[in-house]
Amino acid sequence: MKHLPFLFLFLFSFILSTAYAQLGEQAGPLVFNVTLGSSQTLNYSILNGGSSPINFTVILPILNTIPNNETPIVKVYPMNGTLAPHSQQTMHVTVFMPAKDKPGLTWSGGYSAGTSGIVVVEGSPSIANSGGMGAVVYAAVIKGLIIKSAKPPINILLIVGIVLLAAIIIAGGTLYYYYRKRALGKAKKELRAKELAELRARARGKARKAVKKKVRAKPKARAKPKAKAKARKVRARRRRAR
Repeated sequence: MKHLPFLFLFLFSFILSTAYAQLGEQAGPLVFNVTLGSSQTLNYSILNGGSSPINFTVILPILNTIPNNETPIVKVYPMNGTLAPHSQQTMHVTVFMPAKDKPGLTWSGGYSAGTSGIVVVEGSPSIANSGGMGAVVYAAVIKGLIIKSAKPPINILLIVGIVLLAAIIIAGGTLYYYYRKRALGKAKKELRAKELAELRARARGKARKAVKKKVRAKPKARAKPKAKAKARKVRARRRRAR
């Protein structure tokens, strides 16, 4: 019986510890492979395993800097809220990758000393300053964060379009050459036919002229008998006159 007060004290402490809010998160780091000039969103959950609500606030990570490259931008939604007892909240993490960065680079998150990633704290993230103390932070969870820059994927549609365009240009050039050659051959044939027609026409004209000359020459040949007849008549008259 003398140990009964200690038993009640232990039971009371156990009830307080189980009644107190318990902040947790989904295990595993968030690994981003973000294409240059684009963004990527990953989700994870924070948990309230206790019987009391939890007010939480998100602290964004401080990423390491890489010379001659811009630092990616990290956004988290929601940045604060309340977790009901025995519930969970989905956290949406979006990383925006600058287009001018080089591919194959890696950034990791950091907050305070020795921690990395997104920090979710129970209560307010106020920090003590010379004017007074900030709100007390009862618990905090840290989500590991790794960000990698990736090359833009090959645009298959663009490649197919370029190949089709090249095929159309080649086919069009071939057809143009074929029809042009055919048109030139047809034009040459027409020109030859025209030249032959002109030559034939000239030959016909020459033939007609020759025929006309022959026709004109025939009456002269017929005029000789008339002249002989006249001469005979003259001779006959002379004879009579004698």
